[in-house]
Amino acid sequence: MLDVHFAADHLVDGPAMFAEILKETRDFAGCMRVDLLADVADPAHYVAYELWESNEHDLAYRAWRQGEGATKLRDVLDRIPVLTKFETAVQS
Repeated sequence: MLDVHFAADHLVDGPAMFAEILKETRDFAGCMRVDLLADVADPAHYVAYELWESNEHDLAYRAWRQGEGATKLRDVLDRIPVLTKFETAVQS
């Protein structure tokens, strides 16, 4: 999950930019699903819910975003995005 907060002056163009960026994410090898979730109580708060085939696919994607796949998303945010990784818990 990638948690972002848009700057007050980017509440329209920021989410639109993020939605466009996520089109590339969906096309990246190993990406199984990406949903963009909007916080109903905070118009600046969005979460990208991502599901990857493996951690290796996710790591390759993150490396690509740091290099040739870099975007201008941080330019429209008011804080650093937070990436949290989850895995399916052991079922009893």
